[in-house]
Amino acid sequence: MTTLKSVVSLLLLACAFIQAEAFAADVEGWHPSASEAAVLPRFCWKQFFGKKFNGPQFEIPRATCGVGTNHYCPALVMLNRANRTFDSQAVRRKYLLAARKKVQYTLRWTEKYPACPIRGEAERTLQLIEKELREIR
Repeated sequence: MTTLKSVVSLLLLACAFIQAEAFAADVEGWHPSASEAAVLPRFCWKQFFGKKFNGPQFEIPRATCGVGTNHYCPALVMLNRANRTFDSQAVRRKYLLAARKKVQYTLRWTEKYPACPIRGEAERTLQLIEKELREIR
């Protein structure tokens, strides 16, 4: 049964990718391409692909995390872009700085939500970004 659910989820994601390519320039350049979205956590899918992905597994729960968590998934897009940029340290740094700013925003907004399920992940993501920034200075 789990395999069937996984297959159905992947098919739904593939359909969303097709439509997402049509408006990939959306969300001020933070919208992921199909290949970028494929590596994002499932809780980012509703934010980028809308109502095609309904259910708690496709979004960050606002009741337990607050409203500032909508910056976390774009931060992951920027981090992934930084980690795929090898030809220009300046571009890589730009992506990392943008990702850091968005993760810091998320952490500020989740301070009052200790039960937020992504808070620990966001803290680890910030540590990773800081480590990568130190490496390119």
